[in-house]
Amino acid sequence: MFPAALITVDYSAAQGPLLDCLSDLRDMGVTRVILIHVVQVGYALGASYGNKEALEDWLQGRAAPLHAAGMEVEIEIRAAGEVAKEILQAATDHRADLTVIGSRGQNMIRGLFLGSVAREVIRLSTQPVRLEWIESTGKDGDGACARTCHAGLRRVVLGTDFSQQSQASEKASMALARLGTHVDVMHVLAPDGGKIYARWPRMAQAALSYIVDDIIAAGGTAEAHILTGKPSEEIARLAADRDADLIVVGKHGQGWVASMAIGSTAANLCEIARRPVLMVPFIKTEE
Repeated sequence: MFPAALITVDYSAAQGPLLDCLSDLRDMGVTRVILIHVVQVGYALGASYGNKEALEDWLQGRAAPLHAAGMEVEIEIRAAGEVAKEILQAATDHRADLTVIGSRGQNMIRGLFLGSVAREVIRLSTQPVRLEWIESTGKDGDGACARTCHAGLRRVVLGTDFSQQSQASEKASMALARLGTHVDVMHVLAPDGGKIYARWPRMAQAALSYIVDDIIAAGGTAEAHILTGKPSEEIARLAADRDADLIVVGKHGQGWVASMAIGSTAANLCEIARRPVLMVPFIKTEE
Protein backbone atom coordinates (compact mmCIF):
# COMPACT_ATOMS: atom_id res chain seq x y z
CA MET A 1 0.00 0.00 0.00
CA PHE A 2 2.75 2.45 1.02
CA PRO A 3 6.06 0.81 0.01
CA ALA A 4 8.25 3.78 0.98
CA ALA A 5 7.73 5.88 4.10
CA LEU A 6 9.57 9.03 5.08
CA ILE A 7 9.70 9.32 8.88
CA THR A 8 10.70 12.58 10.52
CA VAL A 9 12.63 12.35 13.79
CA ASP A 10 14.46 14.73 16.10
CA TYR A 11 16.20 14.67 19.45
CA SER A 12 13.18 15.50 21.56
CA ALA A 13 11.61 12.99 23.89
CA ALA A 14 8.34 13.53 22.05
CA GLN A 15 9.86 12.32 18.77
CA GLY A 16 12.13 9.57 20.10
CA PRO A 17 9.37 6.92 20.43
CA LEU A 18 8.20 7.39 16.86
CA LEU A 19 9.63 4.04 15.70
CA ASP A 20 8.43 1.91 18.60
CA CYS A 21 5.57 0.14 16.78
CA LEU A 22 7.00 -1.69 13.79
CA SER A 23 3.89 -3.77 13.12
CA ASP A 24 2.03 -0.64 11.99
CA LEU A 25 4.56 0.07 9.25
CA ARG A 26 4.62 -3.52 8.04
CA ASP A 27 0.83 -3.73 7.96
CA MET A 28 0.73 -0.63 5.77
CA GLY A 29 3.05 -2.31 3.28
CA VAL A 30 6.19 -0.34 4.16
CA THR A 31 9.40 -2.03 3.05
CA ARG A 32 11.63 1.03 2.64
CA VAL A 33 12.07 3.74 5.27
CA ILE A 34 13.82 7.09 5.06
CA LEU A 35 14.65 8.54 8.48
CA ILE A 36 15.14 12.27 8.19
CA HIS A 37 16.05 15.01 10.60
CA VAL A 38 15.82 18.62 9.48
CA VAL A 39 17.89 21.17 11.39
CA GLN A 40 16.10 24.50 11.41
CA VAL A 41 18.62 27.12 10.33
CA GLY A 42 18.76 29.98 12.78
CA TYR A 43 16.99 28.05 15.53
CA ALA A 44 19.64 28.31 18.23
CA LEU A 45 17.87 25.96 20.63
CA GLY A 46 17.96 23.03 18.21
CA ALA A 47 19.69 20.18 20.04
CA SER A 48 21.26 18.83 16.88
CA TYR A 49 22.63 22.10 15.50
CA GLY A 50 26.36 21.74 14.75
CA ASN A 51 26.34 18.16 15.99
CA LYS A 52 25.95 16.19 12.77
CA GLU A 53 28.17 13.26 13.72
CA ALA A 54 26.28 12.61 16.96
CA LEU A 55 22.98 12.91 15.14
CA GLU A 56 24.07 10.42 12.49
CA ASP A 57 25.01 7.95 15.22
CA TRP A 58 21.63 8.48 16.85
CA LEU A 59 19.76 7.96 13.58
CA GLN A 60 21.72 4.79 12.89
CA GLY A 61 20.70 3.53 16.31
CA ARG A 62 17.06 4.30 15.58
CA ALA A 63 17.41 2.51 12.23
CA ALA A 64 18.69 -0.71 13.82
CA PRO A 65 15.29 -2.28 14.67
CA LEU A 66 14.02 -1.41 11.20
CA HIS A 67 17.00 -3.17 9.65
CA ALA A 68 16.37 -6.15 11.95
CA ALA A 69 12.78 -6.26 10.73
CA GLY A 70 14.04 -6.67 7.17
CA MET A 71 13.37 -3.16 5.95
CA GLU A 72 15.57 -1.09 3.69
CA VAL A 73 16.57 2.01 5.66
CA GLU A 74 18.19 5.28 4.63
CA ILE A 75 19.08 8.17 6.90
CA GLU A 76 19.39 11.82 5.95
CA ILE A 77 20.11 15.11 7.68
CA ARG A 78 19.07 18.39 6.10
CA ALA A 79 19.19 22.04 7.12
CA ALA A 80 16.48 24.51 6.17
CA GLY A 81 14.72 27.62 7.31
CA GLU A 82 11.27 26.12 6.69
CA VAL A 83 11.31 22.65 8.18
CA ALA A 84 7.91 21.46 6.95
CA LYS A 85 8.62 22.37 3.34
CA GLU A 86 12.00 20.63 3.52
CA ILE A 87 10.37 17.47 4.90
CA LEU A 88 7.95 17.42 1.98
CA GLN A 89 10.74 18.12 -0.49
CA ALA A 90 12.61 15.14 0.93
CA ALA A 91 9.50 12.99 0.51
CA THR A 92 9.39 14.02 -3.14
CA ASP A 93 13.13 13.47 -3.63
CA HIS A 94 12.94 9.96 -2.15
CA ARG A 95 9.65 9.16 -3.91
CA ALA A 96 8.02 8.35 -0.59
CA ASP A 97 4.42 7.14 -0.63
CA LEU A 98 3.75 8.16 2.96
CA THR A 99 5.06 10.78 5.38
CA VAL A 100 5.03 9.91 9.09
CA ILE A 101 5.33 12.63 11.68
CA GLY A 102 4.77 12.86 15.42
CA SER A 103 3.03 15.79 17.04
CA ARG A 104 4.84 17.41 19.93
CA GLY A 105 2.58 18.72 22.66
CA GLN A 106 2.87 22.23 24.00
CA ASN A 107 1.86 20.72 27.32
CA MET A 108 1.61 16.95 27.14
CA ILE A 109 0.12 16.59 30.60
CA ARG A 110 -2.93 18.72 29.85
CA GLY A 111 -3.31 17.45 26.31
CA LEU A 112 -1.72 17.26 22.89
CA PHE A 113 -1.71 20.17 20.48
CA LEU A 114 -0.47 19.94 16.93
CA GLY A 115 3.04 21.29 16.65
CA SER A 116 3.64 23.95 14.02
CA VAL A 117 5.78 21.67 11.84
CA ALA A 118 3.26 18.82 11.92
CA ARG A 119 0.40 21.15 11.13
CA GLU A 120 2.28 22.66 8.19
CA VAL A 121 3.24 19.24 6.83
CA ILE A 122 -0.37 18.12 6.94
CA ARG A 123 -1.58 21.36 5.36
CA LEU A 124 0.86 21.31 2.46
CA SER A 125 1.29 17.63 1.70
CA THR A 126 -0.07 16.20 -1.54
CA GLN A 127 0.72 12.67 -0.30
CA PRO A 128 -0.81 10.73 2.61
CA VAL A 129 0.42 11.78 6.05
CA ARG A 130 0.26 9.62 9.15
CA LEU A 131 0.23 11.67 12.34
CA GLU A 132 1.40 9.68 15.35
CA TRP A 133 0.03 10.26 18.82
CA ILE A 134 2.73 10.79 21.44
CA GLU A 135 1.79 10.47 25.12
CA SER A 136 3.53 11.81 28.19
CA THR A 137 4.66 8.99 30.49
CA GLY A 138 5.49 11.08 33.54
CA LYS A 139 5.22 14.44 35.24
CA ASP A 140 7.90 16.13 33.20
CA GLY A 141 5.77 17.23 30.28
CA ASP A 142 7.34 16.00 27.07
CA GLY A 143 10.52 15.04 28.91
CA ALA A 144 9.31 11.43 29.02
CA CYS A 145 7.07 10.24 26.21
CA ALA A 146 5.90 7.13 24.44
CA ARG A 147 4.09 6.47 21.21
CA THR A 148 0.61 5.05 21.61
CA CYS A 149 0.96 1.53 20.19
CA HIS A 150 -1.76 -0.83 19.05
CA ALA A 151 -1.57 -4.42 17.88
CA GLY A 152 -1.09 -3.74 14.20
CA LEU A 153 -4.08 -2.65 12.13
CA ARG A 154 -6.86 -4.87 13.39
CA ARG A 155 -9.51 -2.16 13.38
CA VAL A 156 -9.77 1.11 11.45
CA VAL A 157 -12.30 3.93 11.64
CA LEU A 158 -13.07 5.66 8.36
CA GLY A 159 -14.82 9.01 8.54
CA THR A 160 -16.55 10.08 5.34
CA ASP A 161 -18.84 12.87 4.21
CA PHE A 162 -19.28 11.32 0.74
CA SER A 163 -17.50 14.25 -0.91
CA GLN A 164 -14.76 14.02 -3.52
CA GLN A 165 -12.30 14.74 -0.73
CA SER A 166 -13.37 11.51 0.99
CA GLN A 167 -12.86 9.25 -2.01
CA ALA A 168 -9.10 8.87 -1.56
CA SER A 169 -9.51 7.96 2.11
CA GLU A 170 -12.18 5.41 1.21
CA LYS A 171 -9.80 3.79 -1.28
CA ALA A 172 -7.04 3.70 1.35
CA SER A 173 -9.38 1.94 3.76
CA MET A 174 -10.27 -0.62 1.10
CA ALA A 175 -6.56 -1.29 0.59
CA LEU A 176 -6.17 -1.88 4.33
CA ALA A 177 -9.17 -4.21 4.21
CA ARG A 178 -7.18 -6.55 2.00
CA LEU A 179 -5.12 -7.29 5.13
CA GLY A 180 -8.27 -8.60 6.81
CA THR A 181 -8.73 -5.35 8.70
CA HIS A 182 -12.13 -4.47 10.15
CA VAL A 183 -13.33 -1.02 9.09
CA ASP A 184 -15.93 0.98 10.98
CA VAL A 185 -17.32 3.34 8.32
CA MET A 186 -19.03 6.37 9.76
CA HIS A 187 -20.82 9.53 8.75
CA VAL A 188 -21.73 12.31 11.16
CA LEU A 189 -25.00 14.16 10.72
CA ALA A 190 -25.34 17.77 11.78
CA PRO A 191 -27.78 18.13 14.69
CA ASP A 192 -30.27 19.94 12.45
CA GLY A 193 -29.46 17.98 9.30
CA GLY A 194 -32.73 16.10 9.28
CA LYS A 195 -34.67 19.33 9.48
CA ILE A 196 -32.80 20.80 6.53
CA TYR A 197 -33.31 17.72 4.36
CA ALA A 198 -35.46 14.98 5.88
CA ARG A 199 -34.25 12.23 3.51
CA TRP A 200 -30.56 12.77 4.16
CA PRO A 201 -30.18 10.19 7.01
CA ARG A 202 -31.63 7.44 4.81
CA MET A 203 -29.51 8.52 1.86
CA ALA A 204 -26.40 8.53 4.05
CA GLN A 205 -27.20 5.04 5.31
CA ALA A 206 -27.51 3.81 1.73
CA ALA A 207 -24.20 5.42 0.75
CA LEU A 208 -22.47 3.83 3.76
CA SER A 209 -23.86 0.45 2.73
CA TYR A 210 -22.15 0.73 -0.66
CA ILE A 211 -18.81 1.50 1.01
CA VAL A 212 -19.26 -1.41 3.42
CA ASP A 213 -19.96 -3.74 0.50
CA ASP A 214 -16.79 -2.57 -1.27
CA ILE A 215 -14.68 -3.16 1.85
CA ILE A 216 -16.10 -6.65 2.30
CA ALA A 217 -15.43 -7.37 -1.38
CA ALA A 218 -11.82 -6.26 -0.81
CA GLY A 219 -11.39 -8.92 1.88
CA GLY A 220 -12.14 -7.10 5.12
CA THR A 221 -15.12 -6.79 7.40
CA ALA A 222 -17.05 -3.59 7.97
CA GLU A 223 -19.89 -1.93 9.84
CA ALA A 224 -21.74 1.29 9.10
CA HIS A 225 -22.38 3.96 11.72
CA ILE A 226 -24.41 7.15 11.53
CA LEU A 227 -23.93 9.52 14.45
CA THR A 228 -25.05 13.06 15.15
CA GLY A 229 -22.89 15.88 16.49
CA LYS A 230 -19.57 17.54 15.78
CA PRO A 231 -17.70 15.33 13.27
CA SER A 232 -14.25 15.40 14.90
CA GLU A 233 -15.65 14.60 18.34
CA GLU A 234 -17.88 11.79 17.11
CA ILE A 235 -15.11 10.20 15.05
CA ALA A 236 -12.74 10.31 18.03
CA ARG A 237 -15.43 8.90 20.32
CA LEU A 238 -16.22 5.97 18.05
CA ALA A 239 -12.51 5.25 17.60
CA ALA A 240 -12.09 5.13 21.38
CA ASP A 241 -15.18 2.95 21.87
CA ARG A 242 -13.99 0.49 19.22
CA ASP A 243 -10.33 0.68 20.34
CA ALA A 244 -9.38 1.51 16.75
CA ASP A 245 -5.74 1.25 15.74
CA LEU A 246 -6.03 4.00 13.12
CA ILE A 247 -8.41 6.73 11.97
CA VAL A 248 -8.55 7.46 8.23
CA VAL A 249 -9.89 10.76 6.92
CA GLY A 250 -9.57 12.83 3.77
CA LYS A 251 -8.50 16.40 3.15
CA HIS A 252 -8.25 18.87 0.30
CA GLY A 253 -5.25 18.48 -1.97
CA GLN A 254 -2.69 21.21 -2.46
CA GLY A 255 -3.61 23.66 -5.19
CA TRP A 256 -7.17 24.21 -4.01
CA VAL A 257 -8.18 27.52 -2.51
CA ALA A 258 -9.69 25.50 0.33
CA SER A 259 -6.35 23.79 0.97
CA MET A 260 -5.03 26.91 2.66
CA ALA A 261 -6.58 25.33 5.74
CA ILE A 262 -6.34 21.66 6.71
CA GLY A 263 -10.08 21.51 7.14
CA SER A 264 -11.73 21.98 10.50
CA THR A 265 -12.74 18.35 11.03
CA ALA A 266 -9.33 16.91 10.18
CA ALA A 267 -7.43 19.51 12.18
CA ASN A 268 -9.63 19.13 15.25
CA LEU A 269 -9.51 15.36 15.02
CA CYS A 270 -5.72 15.31 15.08
CA GLU A 271 -5.78 17.23 18.35
CA ILE A 272 -8.21 14.95 20.21
CA ALA A 273 -7.86 11.50 18.60
CA ARG A 274 -5.41 9.93 21.08
CA ARG A 275 -4.42 7.48 18.35
CA PRO A 276 -2.78 7.66 14.89
CA VAL A 277 -4.58 9.52 12.13
CA LEU A 278 -3.97 8.86 8.43
CA MET A 279 -4.88 11.88 6.33
CA VAL A 280 -5.28 11.15 2.63
CA PRO A 281 -5.46 14.17 0.32
CA PHE A 282 -7.73 14.45 -2.65
CA ILE A 283 -5.91 15.94 -5.62
CA LYS A 284 -8.06 17.76 -8.12
CA THR A 285 -6.95 17.18 -11.68
CA GLU A 286 -7.57 19.47 -14.60
CA GLU A 287 -10.29 18.21 -16.89
